[in-house]
Amino acid sequence: MKTRLNYLKTLIWKELLDLSRDKKTIFTSILLPLVMLPLIGLLSLALVSEQPVRIAVIDLDNNTYTDPYLNITFSSKWVLSNITYYLKKYGYIVNISHSTDILYDPNIDLVVVIPKGFSKNATSLDNIARVIIYKKAGVQAATRAESTINSVLYYLSYKLSNEKISSIARLLNITIIPDTIRNPVQSKTEIVTIHGTPAQPEVEMKNMFARILVLGLSFVIAPATSFVIDGIIGERERKTIEMLLASPAPVTSIIYSKMIAATVLGLITAIADALGLVAYMFLFSLATGIPFGLVIDPMILLVHSITAFFTILSTITISLPFITRTRGIRTASNIASIVTTIGIVFFFTGFMIDYIRLPPSILYPLYLVPFTHSILVIQSYIVGYYLRAILHGLVLAISSMILLFLAAKTISTERLLVAPL
Repeated sequence: MKTRLNYLKTLIWKELLDLSRDKKTIFTSILLPLVMLPLIGLLSLALVSEQPVRIAVIDLDNNTYTDPYLNITFSSKWVLSNITYYLKKYGYIVNISHSTDILYDPNIDLVVVIPKGFSKNATSLDNIARVIIYKKAGVQAATRAESTINSVLYYLSYKLSNEKISSIARLLNITIIPDTIRNPVQSKTEIVTIHGTPAQPEVEMKNMFARILVLGLSFVIAPATSFVIDGIIGERERKTIEMLLASPAPVTSIIYSKMIAATVLGLITAIADALGLVAYMFLFSLATGIPFGLVIDPMILLVHSITAFFTILSTITISLPFITRTRGIRTASNIASIVTTIGIVFFFTGFMIDYIRLPPSILYPLYLVPFTHSILVIQSYIVGYYLRAILHGLVLAISSMILLFLAAKTISTERLLVAPL
């Protein structure tokens, strides 16, 4: 037993040494996930700020009207100036036009029309004043501009409704609270924990952070699988695996060492992925002013890393018996991609669905898939089911070890040395 452990230590050291010399693989595995998310954030912010959005605002009313009954004066020019001011403030290119013909200009992304009679309708009690927005289909920036315009109009509508309600109160000589008329029925949401106790608002953001970490597992299983393929099929094609098989070390130790080294590479990728997500959220908080730094829990990063380690180990052990029976790297990659695709499907659903809320009739059969436990570890932890998170973590760890043992037992020296026909 001691001799086998010595062989395993030596082989693990050899695999890790080979991994450390493969600068390209390490560079790609660490740099891509670490840089990708922050790069996406920076690039998105840069492109949004540089993307020109041209908006035309047309005031067909061009009038100031005073309602004789409510004694409220309203001007379409005031609406025009507010819309123009805020659009320019957010970096949009705004043109004041006097003709709807500009709607047919392909260079204009969005057209805002204040129709005739707008001021009179805005001050009346039996009509609604409407602003017409013409948005060019397929222009994403036009959607953001539309949201800005609607926000401005909501603010102006809120102020005008307050004036109307105040005028009615004066005429009737009564006290009216505007919201009792404008919003007589309202809802109020209180954030609570899974046990019903009050929770801080950042709990929801932590939940989203955890969901993104689940999704991030999709991107850490591929590098480890590729490393295993190269470690077995690649060594066979390079004619170097014969030296390993000629050593006194048993085949299982050779397999274990390669799998452990591949899992270490996957773990490095997972940590880089988590750090990249942290960097992305930090940059996003700088851009939006939202303190996302409050939701970054170091413990969930640790849980994510441990979960990623055993998730990667499960993935490559499931792929191993099929990889060793292929003739070349391309075929092995195709087979391994089937397993990784199944993992990606689970992790994408884990981003959108609460697995801990699935009925037993659906959830229990899914327990047979190790990826289910990977998702449940993170989801259980984030809602406060710590014991359940530990149990799913143990199931994931034990099942990955069993899969590794079974996978190693299916492999013989002959299968490593000679590809099947």
